Amino acid sequence: MDAFAGYLASLVGSWEALATPHPDASVVRGAGFVAARFPSHPVLCNAVLLDPAALPALAGLYTGIPGYAVWSADGATAAVLAAAGMRRDETTVPMRCDLRDLPPGADPADGSPGVVADADPGVVAAITGTDETLVRGVPGLRAYASAGHESCLVLIPVGSDVNVSFVATLPRARRRGLARSVLRRALHDARDGGFATASLQATPMAERLYAAEGFAAVGAWQEWLPRS
Repeated sequence: MDAFAGYLASLVGSWEALATPHPDASVVRGAGFVAARFPSHPVLCNAVLLDPAALPALAGLYTGIPGYAVWSADGATAAVLAAAGMRRDETTVPMRCDLRDLPPGADPADGSPGVVADADPGVVAAITGTDETLVRGVPGLRAYASAGHESCLVLIPVGSDVNVSFVATLPRARRRGLARSVLRRALHDARDGGFATASLQATPMAERLYAAEGFAAVGAWQEWLPRS
C-alpha cells in the first residue's frame, strides 16, 4: 500500500469510527467516491471524489443535508467540480509518519508535564467549538489536551495506524509550543502502544509543525462546496 492509500484508509476508517455513535450517520464506499453522511452534524459531511464520473451519485447522498464538502486530489476532478457549479474553498495537505522514526530528542520519556493523556473528550469539544456528542462513544478514541485546556487533539485507531484529528489551540494560547507538546506525547504513546504509523490532514499553516515531528506530505486536497 502506498503512502496516500494508507492515509486514505486511515481517513475513511476515522470517519467510520466517528459515525458509530450516531444511528443516522454512515460512510458510503461507492464506485469512485467515499462519502461521510452525518445529517445531524453537517460539519462532518465530507466526501472524497476519486472518479469525476461519480459526482452525481455522490451529490445525491447529500440531498436534504444543509451542507457538505467534496475533496479532489487532481486537476481533472477539480475541473468537473467547477463545471458542476461548485466553488473552490480551502486547500489541505494529507500527511503521514512512520512512528518508528519519530525525531530524536522529542521522546517525553519522563512524562509530559502540562499534557493530559486520556483527557475527557468534552475538553476537546470545548476547545474546538464542536458538539460534544461528536467525540463521545467513538471506538478507541483517545483524547489529549494541555493541562490548562488550551490545546488538544484526538487519536482514532484504524488498524496499525492512528488518525490524528480535532487538533486545535485556543487563539490566546498560540505560539507557546502547546500543540507541539500535545502532539509529541500523543505520537509517542501511539508508538509505545504498538501502532506503526500516524495520519492527519494539515492546513498549510500547520504543515511545518507536523513536518518537524516526522510527518511527510503524501498529496494535496482541494475542498469544494456547493454554491448557496
